[in-house]
Amino acid sequence: MNTPLAVTSYGHATVKLENHDLALVIDPGTIAPPAAFERVTAFLVTHEHDDHLDVDRVAEALSANTAAHAWTPESAAQRLIRAGVDERQITIISSESEFDAAGIAVQPILGRHATIHPKLPESPNIAYLIDHRILHPGDAFPPLPGNPDIDVLFLPVSGPWMRISDAIDYVAATHPEIVIPIHDGDLNDIGRTLTDQLGPLIEGDGRYQRLRTGEPIVF
Repeated sequence: MNTPLAVTSYGHATVKLENHDLALVIDPGTIAPPAAFERVTAFLVTHEHDDHLDVDRVAEALSANTAAHAWTPESAAQRLIRAGVDERQITIISSESEFDAAGIAVQPILGRHATIHPKLPESPNIAYLIDHRILHPGDAFPPLPGNPDIDVLFLPVSGPWMRISDAIDYVAATHPEIVIPIHDGDLNDIGRTLTDQLGPLIEGDGRYQRLRTGEPIVF
């Protein structure tokens, strides 16, 4: 049985999922507002880029709440440790074994950050399948082992590593019921409006739904 989760977008790639009084935040980056770092039980980081990991604010949040924990790729973990985070509060994800974060089942999917340019160094990317039905792919469009049924897909729609056609093709491959656009902090209001106008094309057989920043909705 699915766990009802209150989902809040905090802009760009940062998403909070709340399970009763427990809160899980995915990709707490530098663009996110302070609320994305407050009263957080668990942080999930897809990769180390600053728009997905604000090292200083995550370190501060973890230091303020020693019961909180972060799951990250190794490169992100090392940045947090250098910032003073207790290693016991960090789990480096090195396998696709399912784990529990904030009382929610999490399946990591290991992969690589989509290529921006061959001259730039490669970076790991970990996608997260939450509660067996909610997917945050990070900065990539990874294949999903076992082809799970996806209720909600947080879909990147902008960035130097992608085209909107890539996003549309990923929706066609994963068949989500609801498509929520993310990773558009580089767009102004006009750019987001243009993206939303493509909603009927992006959504495939599902439903395209932009979340209002800071306003939770239950899925």
